[in-house]
Amino acid sequence: MAKSWYRVKPDLYEAVCREVEDAYPELRFIDDGNRIILKGWYLLHEGSQVWDRYLIEVTLPTDSPRGFPVIREVGGRIPCIPDRHVYDNGDACVALEDSFWFEYPNGLSLLEFLAGPLRSYFASQSLIEMGETEPWPAGEWGHGADGIFQFYSNALGIKNPLVILDFLKLLERDEVKGHWPCPCKSGEKLRKCHGESLYKLRSRIPKDVAARSRASFQKAVEKVASEYKYKVKT
Repeated sequence: MAKSWYRVKPDLYEAVCREVEDAYPELRFIDDGNRIILKGWYLLHEGSQVWDRYLIEVTLPTDSPRGFPVIREVGGRIPCIPDRHVYDNGDACVALEDSFWFEYPNGLSLLEFLAGPLRSYFASQSLIEMGETEPWPAGEWGHGADGIFQFYSNALGIKNPLVILDFLKLLERDEVKGHWPCPCKSGEKLRKCHGESLYKLRSRIPKDVAARSRASFQKAVEKVASEYKYKVKT
């Protein structure tokens, strides 16, 4: 098993700690022996004014200091429901990973993530509590499988979930050939149809991210298909 980047590069880890703790003095890095977790109060500022705060845990990614961290709000303030972009296990759905990597193919530093996507996420949560009916920024994707569908439907110009599933299977492959038939069923070869869009997605979105999205989306598609068959039979 490969060592985490913060074990391999302790000097870099210390620099990240100093950078983040200088900017967010109420957050502290904790090493439990297996992982590094950033814990404490995350403050929302408007200039020098603090207008809200959330008790959080941030589990650092192990593969890279510019990876995608796992975020949890641990103060019991945000319910674990799709409308609040929180998974059943309590992990915050701060951003759709596919969209994140497409927008930031080189990732973000932890400080950039805290100041960007995380700030937007918690600001939206505060707006919900204030009664805002449309708190999420323009272009925000849905939760879970809905977000996966919306993102890839937009990127590929396709509305059929089964076809999107076929494209996701190509995204997680090690190799894709341009002479293969395009999954959109146009009858054209991939290179003459959706090849350009697919290769752009492959160049930005890691295969493991695509694989997780494919598994999640496939499960949702199969569930819908099963429920449909049940309704038809009854």
